[in-house]
Amino acid sequence: METTEQFAAQQQAAKNNSTNGELGENTNNTQSTAQSEQIDTSKKQPKTLANILDDIRISTQGEETKNSNDLHLDGDEEEKKLTPEEEDAEKQGFESQLDKLDSSLAVREENDIRIAVIGNVDSGKSTLVGVLTKGIMDDGRGSARMKVFNFGHEAQNGRTSSIGQEIMGFDDTKKQVEVERANATKNQSWAHIASNSKKLITFLDLCGHEKYLKTTMFGLVGLLPDYSMIIVGANMGVSRMTKEHLGISLALKVPIFIVITKVDIAPQNVYEQTKDTLVKILKSPGCGKMPVVVKEDDDVSVFANSLASDKVTPIFTISNVTGQGLPKLKEFMSLLHSRIQISGHFRKPTDPVEFMIDGVYQVTGVGLVVAGTLKAGTVLPNTTLLLGPDKTGKFNPVVVKSIHHKRTPVDNAVSGQAVCFNIKPLDSKKLQLKRTHFRKGMVLLDKNSNPSSIYDFEAEVVILHHATTIKTNYQAVIHCGVIRQAAKVCDMNKDLLRTGDKGHVKFKFMYRPEYLKPGTTILFREGRTKGLGVVTQVTPPTTDVKPHSHGGKHHKQFKDQQQQQ
Repeated sequence: METTEQFAAQQQAAKNNSTNGELGENTNNTQSTAQSEQIDTSKKQPKTLANILDDIRISTQGEETKNSNDLHLDGDEEEKKLTPEEEDAEKQGFESQLDKLDSSLAVREENDIRIAVIGNVDSGKSTLVGVLTKGIMDDGRGSARMKVFNFGHEAQNGRTSSIGQEIMGFDDTKKQVEVERANATKNQSWAHIASNSKKLITFLDLCGHEKYLKTTMFGLVGLLPDYSMIIVGANMGVSRMTKEHLGISLALKVPIFIVITKVDIAPQNVYEQTKDTLVKILKSPGCGKMPVVVKEDDDVSVFANSLASDKVTPIFTISNVTGQGLPKLKEFMSLLHSRIQISGHFRKPTDPVEFMIDGVYQVTGVGLVVAGTLKAGTVLPNTTLLLGPDKTGKFNPVVVKSIHHKRTPVDNAVSGQAVCFNIKPLDSKKLQLKRTHFRKGMVLLDKNSNPSSIYDFEAEVVILHHATTIKTNYQAVIHCGVIRQAAKVCDMNKDLLRTGDKGHVKFKFMYRPEYLKPGTTILFREGRTKGLGVVTQVTPPTTDVKPHSHGGKHHKQFKDQQQQQ
């Protein structure tokens, strides 16, 4: 026993730089087991999200090598093999880390609900958003909408031409978190609401005029709302653009609810006619909804719980001037559930990063900032991602310097969040990022994803409405996520397609290559909405593809780049 202690002392003196976990060959087995359990326990209790991600990304072989380096034996330096019980414990700890990371998606985003506000022009969309988020009543002349407009020309003519975003928060008691003052800037009010709320409602104020239909479609397809709130003026009836917006929401399978505004100035017979028309449209075979007019004594929790499953369509009647019906609408919104888990748009936080860019800003003193929605993965500061595709179809490495969520700085971003990244090029000598370099359809991807951009793809489509027939060489604007570009029909499995027909169509983008994956939903339009489809196959570029007349220079550069790779 004395010889063993002397040997252990000699070994410890010879290895002053070794860790406390290194043991002699003849050290007591109880001490070895206790120390190995202590090391394993430290690994199974990560303190931050970054630790969890690091552990998950380590392969099984690498983990075994690391354990063997930490717990190697003296003498012949033989590896310590884990017993079956220890392997089971290791596996359970690894699975628990995955469960924790998966649950973070629900914890962080279950209480953040995105509602797209759509409807005909002059129906009161921006006014309602202003009344709900600013805690004020309208004066009947549009004072509330002035608080939510982005540009001066919108305030002058009263028409929304861009996508506006506002938030409304609720505390533990389902009571609305009021803004400190109605004239506060977004940075001030958003930080106050986000820090004091348990549930957030993000309103996407979209355009109502037909002139800006492309912007409205971009908001519905690219910003991935949970619900659509269709605004109808009681004194205006159901217009053609209201039906157009309703059709787009139905095509994208976004649950809807109706809000009838201006009931204080609408004649009773006109209001009843508008309501009857809405009920008739919603009950039609094309919609297949079950409309329910909400009354003052109704329990709105039933409607809120069934709306996510798309069973009923509640109809609210309100006035932004008198406040009639607003408390019931706010109560309904406080009870809504997020569709992040059932929408199918988002993947796990452990998957490779995919971030759809929907806005680019040049911030003084900060640099270039990109805004968008994180569809998959987790992003931390100083993460390297691939930005693209550019005009030639190339992806360039960039570094995420900082992250903002709801206008407040955060230390990470998880799948399902709408966030902003301050990005810098990885090599500033090779790449100079400018706002003019960005366009619709660009994404940020995991640096190991090896992405490719394409011109040609195939889709199963259904024609929603078209006055004549669709044949080969027909051109339309494709809306797919944040992609918005004209494409040509190269081939079809039928000679022609009419309203209501289904077919297999091969498309080719007209100007630039795009990042597109099978299974993605597409909308295509020529003026108004024409069809809906799902991408079934993407065709990687080949050397025998001839450049088309539109964008031939970019297409040639794209092929040359692919050949170099």
